[in-house]
Order: sequence, then structure tokens, then C-alpha cells
Amino acid sequence: MMPIKLRGLKVSGKSRQTGEKPNVVRRRFGNIVMLVLLLALLTGCGTPQEKTGQASKAGNGSTQPGQTQPANTQSSLTQPETSAETATSGTSGHGSTSLPPDSLISASQLDQGIKAKKPWQIIDVREPSEFASGHIPGAVNIPLGKLATSLNQIPKDKDVILVDLNATRSYTAWQQLKDKGYDPQHLKLLVGGMEQWKSLGSGEVTESIGGC
Repeated sequence: MMPIKLRGLKVSGKSRQTGEKPNVVRRRFGNIVMLVLLLALLTGCGTPQEKTGQASKAGNGSTQPGQTQPANTQSSLTQPETSAETATSGTSGHGSTSLPPDSLISASQLDQGIKAKKPWQIIDVREPSEFASGHIPGAVNIPLGKLATSLNQIPKDKDVILVDLNATRSYTAWQQLKDKGYDPQHLKLLVGGMEQWKSLGSGEVTESIGGC
């Protein structure tokens, strides 16, 4: 009976020893897993900080929105200047550039024609107050609103020079006279209007006292 028990005890002792080895492996494996997780957490926490740093660097770079605004401001400031140049050159967007070349006259050409005493009829289609503040010598003031009822003052057998501030209303006057039967070859629009005439330097300006 005793040998059998001893054999049983030996067998049970072996089973305990064999049972302890898997536990050791499991503990070591668990420690390795914990280390991997810790490393992953550490590297994971560091990544957002690096990205944030990169984002702050990018925010301080040349692509920062606050630095591009001055460029937009400059472009917005140049737009009125472009519009002013366009109006002065007679290309104010009201169709004056669609007129035939023979229907356009520059300020220098008008000045030379006046000095040469060419038989031109200069019609200023601005309002009387504008006309009184300064106009081309020899010009007749017929506001655009009264043009259709003042055709008897506008000859058809000579060249008619239409003038306003910046070649916008004069273009409308050109169209109205053309529709009334005036020959387009005798209708000429002053490119740039009075603004261009005054910038000519040598262009004479007459002022009226007490109206036109």
C-alpha cells in the first residue's frame, strides 16, 4: 500500500512542477504585453504633440491667413485705380469701345482741331452745374435728358463732338442721335470726357458764372 501512495505522491508532485512552468510563461508573456502597451501609449501620446508643433509651425509660416490678407487688401486698393484709368481712357464699360474708330476722338485730336478752327459742333451733355464748373471752349450745353427735344440745335451736316465727364453719358447721346437719323460718321465721342481733357495739360477750360 505505501509504495502505491508514494508513487501517487510523486506523480502529483510532477504535475505540480509541470503546472508551474506554464504560469511562469504566462507571467513573462503578460509582462511583455504590458511593456508593448506602455511603449504604444508613449509613442501614441508623443505623435499628437509633434503634429501640434508642426501645425503651429505651419501657422507661423508664409501661408498664414493673416499674412495673405495684405495681398488681398492691395488688390482691392488697386481696383478703384483700375476703374479710374478705365473711365479716363473712355473704356468705362458702357459700350464706348464698341463704337467704330471714326466715331472716337482723343483729347489731343480735339485740341488740335480747335486750334485749327475746324467747323466742329461740341455738345456737352452734362448738367448745367457741371458745365458751369468748367467746359471746353465753344461747347454748347445740352443735358442728356433734354437731348431729344433739342435736336434743332444739333446740325447734321458737320461733325458733332459729344462730351461729358468720363464718356458714359456721351455714349448714350451718341446712340440717341444715331437712332434719330444722324450719320455715325459725323458723330464723335470724346474718349475719356472732361477728365481726359483736363489731364491733357494744354487743354483749355472755360468756366461759366451764374450757370451755362
